[in-house]
Amino acid sequence: MMSNNIFDRSCVEIDLDALKHNFEEIKKAVTPGTDILAVVKADAYGHGALETAKTLIDGGAAGLCLATIDEAVELRKHGITVPMMTLGFTDPSRFEDAVRYDVEQSVYSLDIAKALSDEAVKQGKTCRIHIKLDTGMGRIGFKTDGTETEDIVKACTLPGIEPYGVFSHFAAADTDDDEYTNRQFGLFMKQIEELGQKGIHFTKRHICNSAGILRFPGMHLDMVRAGIILYGLMPPGCPAPVVDIDLKPVMNWYAKVIHVKTVPVGATISYGRHFTAERPTEVTTVGIGYADGLSRKLSNGFELVIGGRKCPIIGNICMDMCMVDTTDLETRPQVGDKVTVFGSERSADELAEALGTINYEITCDVGKRVRRLYVGG
Repeated sequence: MMSNNIFDRSCVEIDLDALKHNFEEIKKAVTPGTDILAVVKADAYGHGALETAKTLIDGGAAGLCLATIDEAVELRKHGITVPMMTLGFTDPSRFEDAVRYDVEQSVYSLDIAKALSDEAVKQGKTCRIHIKLDTGMGRIGFKTDGTETEDIVKACTLPGIEPYGVFSHFAAADTDDDEYTNRQFGLFMKQIEELGQKGIHFTKRHICNSAGILRFPGMHLDMVRAGIILYGLMPPGCPAPVVDIDLKPVMNWYAKVIHVKTVPVGATISYGRHFTAERPTEVTTVGIGYADGLSRKLSNGFELVIGGRKCPIIGNICMDMCMVDTTDLETRPQVGDKVTVFGSERSADELAEALGTINYEITCDVGKRVRRLYVGG
């Protein structure tokens, strides 16, 4: 646990030992011989892409998954050389960088493949692609009803193109709708078989996300994509895994007490005066606000942890500060004391539940001005 003397108002502690532990747990859960791609898009779900990528590569990750070409190029410029792929859209204007920096591209239309082919030929290089199939997510991907099979064949046989991977994405693997997941997998395998009959073969087939890894080991195929479970969190609402796994939260979010005072009965707190003291109230001001990622929707009721106890936020959360009722604490807080938002003491899932969202959003929303401090590793 870090000292609260090494940050000023708010920080997130990223425990690289916990990240390594989680990756080892995932390796034990994955079918032998199946590669693991580590999903580090969105700055590794708020954890910091560069440091997490280094740790995961050292642990044996076969490659990285990103959302944008800029995310990939940034890692390349910092010396990351392992295979990388973008999972979604890259504007054709960025294909020059995609080819130059050897970033494998998702291809879900013939037009995309043609543009990549033109750029690869221009640079005298070969561009690895992963054909994206829409098996039921309804987002992006070639149709799997047979109407676009010929387009896939054409895309895979263009000059400068290497059809390295084929993938899809489960829509409901983290629910009990296993029938839908089995249907998606069936469509995926059928389309791959049809392409094989036309001479199109892929080195890597991958469809399992975090929930798929934990619940459908028979679908691991050549490669899986580990996301939220890397960071010690379960997909929200996910049924029990069929494999044993012990995950540790990687991110701990802390703030500091910056002021303590007692207000009389009738005093109001914060903008809009939405809290009125019904007793003499010890008000502890904390150096964290909605500009740091602590949603204003948590005002007047959500609790922060001070001195090992949960204390309710009172009044509206401000841009840079919030106020907490610490009247019932046995020991009066002191300026500089550490305040826990989430982490080992309480899960990010509690914030997600209070906001009606998912834990992915909670870690991603921690603001860029909140300092990332790395421990372990």
